[in-house]
Amino acid sequence: MLQVGRTFRSATGIPHQFALRVYVPAEELDAVYAPLLPRALPPEEAGVNELTEQLARLAEPGEEPLPPAVEPLWTLPFSAAPRGRDMLAAGVGDFPVYHPPQRLRRSLRLVALAEEEGGQPLPNLLIPEDVVRAAGEQVTREHFVPVHARQSAFTVPMAWFALFAPEDHTESFHHGNRVHRCAVPVDTATLRVAHAAQVVEDAGGEDLEELADDLTHLGRWLGAFSANSLVVLHYGAIADSFQPDESPQDFQDAVELLASRDANGAAVAFRRLMHRWLPLAHLESAS
Repeated sequence: MLQVGRTFRSATGIPHQFALRVYVPAEELDAVYAPLLPRALPPEEAGVNELTEQLARLAEPGEEPLPPAVEPLWTLPFSAAPRGRDMLAAGVGDFPVYHPPQRLRRSLRLVALAEEEGGQPLPNLLIPEDVVRAAGEQVTREHFVPVHARQSAFTVPMAWFALFAPEDHTESFHHGNRVHRCAVPVDTATLRVAHAAQVVEDAGGEDLEELADDLTHLGRWLGAFSANSLVVLHYGAIADSFQPDESPQDFQDAVELLASRDANGAAVAFRRLMHRWLPLAHLESAS
């Protein structure tokens, strides 16, 4: 069996961010976000807003080297997920769900992780320690146990595709551009990733060990969110050119083949998935 976890993530190139974001009902947000609810932005506008702010910081560096403590909320209707529409058809009205970007919180967690591992975190080499400490105090009023987003450079981690089925793919248009997402209610995604983790773990072998760990950690992360939440894969502009993306189907096929003890067939399905994304990594590193 091929080294599916390590091999897939070894593709290198100029970083392009892919994001797995969780959107939760308003009542599950920390109170600090309540004033921001009326100004919540759809993902396309929120992404542009964030990029504009980052570019402005690069063009004219100010006194704040770290991201702001509280940023505009991202929002989607629960019906943005095809399976969510099916659930609402039972008679429950549609409702908005919100994603807090938490860029500062996520940045500070990276600092803490580096310190725990005994390394010298890069931010401390670039930013005074007292500034990092003060920024940490700014986010202590947030009482989130989990962070609401995971990001990956270069490619989409293979384990993420365990959350989605082909029918979870959606398309929309923003200023004439086609936008692709995969969106599914968190409870559905949690069941899928738990099943995949069990199958991969039962299949055994060093080649699948890292993938099994990734799936287990992903399931634990999703377990912190309610059934009325959505988990959304935001591809980004570069990956949109590779649509339609059959990766969720390939992952689903691989899990089913592993469950039926067809290791060779599963390896072929995993290889199809990897080969679809490797050209993207090559494009990103081209000059």
